[in-house]
Amino acid sequence: MKRVKNYRITKEATKEMIAGGRFNPGLKITFRDRLGQHTHKLAAGEDDIHVYREAGLTCVLSVNERLGYIGLEVFEGDQTVGDIFLQGNQVKEVLGREDLAPFTIIRRLMEFIG
Repeated sequence: MKRVKNYRITKEATKEMIAGGRFNPGLKITFRDRLGQHTHKLAAGEDDIHVYREAGLTCVLSVNERLGYIGLEVFEGDQTVGDIFLQGNQVKEVLGREDLAPFTIIRRLMEFIG
């Protein structure tokens, strides 16, 4: 799994927000690698975001220590392959510890992505 370092996070356009029935714009992540440019809509808000790629999958980990939650979204091309969201006690129950490196958290949560 390789960490994506150069990415850009932007807010979606107003037209997309209205079409999606949202009152606040969602976030989009865009980056380029040897396979081309990738853009994915994120469920993350004001979180610490960590992005990794492996075998054509983009893994976006969102961590909010202040609110006590972790979310992982996995994309293949333009499609969402799966996601998982943990909060409160679930974080420690599923991961075993709360102080793991982002890479390790992704590895452990990938077991739950079908």
